[in-house]
Amino acid sequence: MENNKNINIGWSQISITPVRPLILVGQMYQRISEFVHDPIMATALAIENGDDQVILVSVDMTMIPSYLPGILKNNLTEFKGIDTEKISLHATHTHNSSDFYNDFMREGNEYVYGKEILPLIEMPEDLLFGNEAQEFLSGKLTDLIKQAWESRIPGGISYAHDYAAISFNRRPMFAESGSKCKSVMYGDCSRQDFRRFEGGTDNSAEMLYTWNKNGDITGVVINVSCPSQVYELHQFISADYWAPTRNVIRERLGNIYIMPACGAAGDLSPIDLIHISKSNKKALQEWGGQTKEVFRNFDMTLLCQSIAERICEAVMRGYKYARNYIDYCPEFNHNIVNMDLPLRTVSEDEYMVADKCVKDIKKKFSSKNRMTMEDIVKAFEPQGVIMRWELQKNSKNYSFKSHIIRIGNTAIATNPFELYHEFAQRIKARAKAEQVFIIQLANAYGGYLPTELAVNGGSYSSKPASTICGPEGGDILVKKTLEQINSAWQ
Repeated sequence: MENNKNINIGWSQISITPVRPLILVGQMYQRISEFVHDPIMATALAIENGDDQVILVSVDMTMIPSYLPGILKNNLTEFKGIDTEKISLHATHTHNSSDFYNDFMREGNEYVYGKEILPLIEMPEDLLFGNEAQEFLSGKLTDLIKQAWESRIPGGISYAHDYAAISFNRRPMFAESGSKCKSVMYGDCSRQDFRRFEGGTDNSAEMLYTWNKNGDITGVVINVSCPSQVYELHQFISADYWAPTRNVIRERLGNIYIMPACGAAGDLSPIDLIHISKSNKKALQEWGGQTKEVFRNFDMTLLCQSIAERICEAVMRGYKYARNYIDYCPEFNHNIVNMDLPLRTVSEDEYMVADKCVKDIKKKFSSKNRMTMEDIVKAFEPQGVIMRWELQKNSKNYSFKSHIIRIGNTAIATNPFELYHEFAQRIKARAKAEQVFIIQLANAYGGYLPTELAVNGGSYSSKPASTICGPEGGDILVKKTLEQINSAWQ
């Protein structure tokens, strides 16, 4: 006989859009925002039943910066009722937002090459960065979390699984010798040596709906395996396809709260390379170079609107089902798991090759003959090997906290990676939960977590410079996540 307690639900949303320029994150070249295309938002959902609680926070950012969880916990320590350990933050992975601090790519460049040979970057006088930007963001999110907690009222949840065809594999493979192929991130699929994509895709849409006691919908969490990266190469602030998605859903369901949650999508993107390659051959080469703003030959606004409509259709189909199965006292528990995955290490031979490359670069440039952005991008891989060599001297593991939540017959599991979707599919298929929400880019940034096939294929997103853990770490993540989810069903 069930004796679950009634749940209380609170929502809040706030704009984190500044009125001043920001350093944009997500590309190797430095970008400063020139204008606001659409506002970047943060949304919080608080659920508690007197015994346990969770506060999920979604932000239109590329990643969760390392400083943020600690500051929020400190700001909320004395706020009555909130268990700050039960706050989980995740990013939508728009590349037209900021980490609201400094340029971490530039910091890595300076660590390896020194300031004196790097390109000089002209910064606007009114640039919002450093401690001021950090305080701006953390202050906004502190208020957001308080508002969500204080707005709690009795309510219920229901859930639905559907499909929204919005993501595509972004790692095409090209023939080399014999049957061997190499992968190229955002490669030109119109090339004669194009063979196939490295992996598949995941067009599942997992929806968690919330309701008040009258059975009126109050909000929805939407978990899709696709980063919001349509506008990613440009110099404006944007929530990308989530901006029109919010608008389209609200046109159908009213002014409800909408929480985006990016599923495992380290090898996925909203760009269909098969479709665009023929008319973007030069643009794809420049895009892969990551040295400057690239203008591609397709209508980005139309694509974002189309994605929004496809997500909305899935939400509406789910809504028609979910409204008939509202649970006001679901099984609910929230566990925080300390995870340690093996650090992806580099060999001494790899280090020696990278060290020679770095030394040659330092000899080539000076304060009077500085590196260009093209030089910076070419130096990214040896720089990453040097930094990994230094890191592995002091640590053999990458540690993080994973939030494992059961609510009703659904499970939510977080991780800090740009996780290749294969790992999430293993979890979803083998979990005892009826439905599993995998939320990546949560509470920290762990780089890409690639498959063995991706490591063998090469290219950006599978090499040491862009990964912290390797395929064996993904296997362990799957195993430990399944153990924790399944233990909640015993």
